[in-house]
Amino acid sequence: MKRYLYIGFVSTALALGIGGCTPTVKVEAPDKPIHLKVDINITQEVNLKVERDVDGLAAEPAIPLAKRAGWIGERSDGYLALVRPDAPSDIAEIVQQANEDRLLEFNAIASRHNAPLKTVELVAGKKFIDKSLPGEFVQNDDGTWVRKN
Repeated sequence: MKRYLYIGFVSTALALGIGGCTPTVKVEAPDKPIHLKVDINITQEVNLKVERDVDGLAAEPAIPLAKRAGWIGERSDGYLALVRPDAPSDIAEIVQQANEDRLLEFNAIASRHNAPLKTVELVAGKKFIDKSLPGEFVQNDDGTWVRKN
């Protein structure tokens, strides 16, 4: 029994002795604030939000008719264009007005999602080309016009 008391006493004294020998550490921060630059790529999230907004854009009823007739097509940058130079002037006016309307909508979407206008235009272009029907003209990335299959 005395032996256990002795071991307990020595263990306690040893623990207190070691604890008392640990150095004191003082942590100091610099006086000047540290500035960190964090660049997080949120392109995918922005693209998804923009894509949802682009889905909701309304179109002039004459646009699908002019697309099916082969007068106009969807550009890769989200805007319409005349595919044939001999298009009637009223078709050209529809394209011009539609593009002005799209630009207003694209700017609103870009502002709402704090995204560059170019990003909105490219997402819209891809979406509009994907939604185009077979036989309608769409613009390839290299600028050439093809009928969608």
